[in-house]
Amino acid sequence: MSQSELAVTYAALILADADVAITADNLSALTAAAGIEVEAIWAKIFAQALASTDVMGLLSKIGSGTSSSRNSTVLGS
Repeated sequence: MSQSELAVTYAALILADADVAITADNLSALTAAAGIEVEAIWAKIFAQALASTDVMGLLSKIGSGTSSSRNSTVLGS
């Protein structure tokens, strides 16, 4: 992953946490404020990819991928 991709990824997470719209302009402004040069295409790609995604909801589901039937099997129920 390039520095630009990583910077835009973190910017998207910051915007989502602050409940601010993840747009190409917001991503570019945040990375510029951090002093990181990012090609405009990366901000545009990430903004389009995340436009209809609940980023915070997605993050809260990490690690909860096991089903209840598997849990009961593992626990011996």
